[in-house]
Amino acid sequence: MSEPMTRRTMLGVSSAVGLGAVTTMTLPGQPTNGTVLASDDAEQDPPLVIAGVSAPTSLDPALSVDTETERVCRQIFETLLGVDRDTGSTAPLLAEEWDVSDDGLRYTFTLRDGVLFHDGTTCDAAAVVANIERWGRLDQLYGQGNIERSPTLAFVSVFGGFLDDPACMMDSVEAEDERTVILTLNEPIVYLPQALTMPAFSIASPEVLSDTDPGLVSRRPVGTGAYRWMPSEDSEGSEIALEAFEDYWDGAPEISRVEVRALPRSFDRLRELQRGRLDVYDYITADNLRPLVQSGRLILQRDPFSVLYIGFNLNHPVLDDLRMRQAVAHAIDRTPLVDRFFLDGTRTAHQFTPPALGVQSEAVERYGYDPTEAEQLLEEAGYDGEPLRFYYPMHATRSYLPRPEAIYAAIAADLTAAGLVIEPKPVAWEDDYLETLLNDDARALHLLGRNGGYRSANSFLGPLFGRQTEEFNYDSATVRRLIDRARRTSSEERRTELYREIAEHVSEDLPALPVAYPISGLALGREISDYPMSPVLHELFRDIRR
Repeated sequence: MSEPMTRRTMLGVSSAVGLGAVTTMTLPGQPTNGTVLASDDAEQDPPLVIAGVSAPTSLDPALSVDTETERVCRQIFETLLGVDRDTGSTAPLLAEEWDVSDDGLRYTFTLRDGVLFHDGTTCDAAAVVANIERWGRLDQLYGQGNIERSPTLAFVSVFGGFLDDPACMMDSVEAEDERTVILTLNEPIVYLPQALTMPAFSIASPEVLSDTDPGLVSRRPVGTGAYRWMPSEDSEGSEIALEAFEDYWDGAPEISRVEVRALPRSFDRLRELQRGRLDVYDYITADNLRPLVQSGRLILQRDPFSVLYIGFNLNHPVLDDLRMRQAVAHAIDRTPLVDRFFLDGTRTAHQFTPPALGVQSEAVERYGYDPTEAEQLLEEAGYDGEPLRFYYPMHATRSYLPRPEAIYAAIAADLTAAGLVIEPKPVAWEDDYLETLLNDDARALHLLGRNGGYRSANSFLGPLFGRQTEEFNYDSATVRRLIDRARRTSSEERRTELYREIAEHVSEDLPALPVAYPISGLALGREISDYPMSPVLHELFRDIRR
């Protein structure tokens, strides 16, 4: 008898997260003027087709908080600093050089010469300053209420607040000359270079930055990237067409046209790949591994850099009791959950920073599976069977949540066995999952996660716990103070201590329960020889090779 094929042996072929909508993306009209490859060339060269899992929520990169939006924005726009594909370290991009003053307060960026936007205008220091100033005014442009309802935007998470907030650490930004940008802080942000690699800090053409029409950049995205956006008749935005920019500063990419198609169901992505209609099937699910391997597909996997969690509504009249949240934590058996529904290499989680960051605390409260303890805590809390609304997404695959319906069902079964009464609230991801659950003040629990945008613990802790959000309604002055202190602490050893303190406080307060550090992976079509894998999803289509 042959040895059974396990997920580990299947993944051994080869080895190398977001959130809700802020604005609705529309794709009307014609693209702005710019140079692209000749249409005859584009027709002769078949498009590269990549399967995404949902349509981008907006093509305004400053609003990007979900991985599918970031996937597309990374191709159209560029940031001042990038990520080295081989080492993962911060590398030059639009800025060919950067310098930081000894006190960590003054950043000098020297821009590449001759970089053009897709509309033919020059990417100079004035354009960069216009973008940075706009990031700091997003609350005014889109309305404070709209911004507050969204997940924490990158500018707030990194700089501490918008420009009109006393907590904002950005003091000024100015163009010293055409190629030099000076960014001045009032307090150090030690991870600023890494953070500036996120798509949210992309540079758009000033021609589409309008104070009176802030959504213009989403409807007509114009950046400096290797690919430019092309209009589509698909009003839902489920298919994005990109064409190579012939005047790209680093040379036009090898592949002249790319299409990103939203296929939420993993089976649909598998079917289209097997039929030869896809070149890249991202976010493989464990149940699709066998047919992929049996058909000889090249499978790549990313290092784990995301976390799946169960969020609690601390304003809920039942879950505001810590003992209730602890009961939920002890009722869930995470080990079989991970073994059954995630790719091999996924680990159970007890804190919100992945092990790769090296800042985990050994002192955090580890809520192991203990149904007897869960039942006792429910009794102590006086729980008498009130139904608890549990939100989970449908028709969605994320880097941190491969099979949401099945994962929810397993968790709900554990909770029910412990004596909790669960009221399921499924919402399709494309129906504004996060907005829907936030609008329900009576919600109790929800499934969500986060993919790290850059290699710092703040990429996880800042957006989740750096300020009170409607997601958890959790506000800890101690946690906020520690996050602020870590932001300006230059000593790596001391900063690690602060992140461990944060983890310990969060585990004690339990505003959310970390479940897993998922492995994500993709399968390549037969025509693709190389794909630029990245834990932070800095994956540029110009680096794909046929």
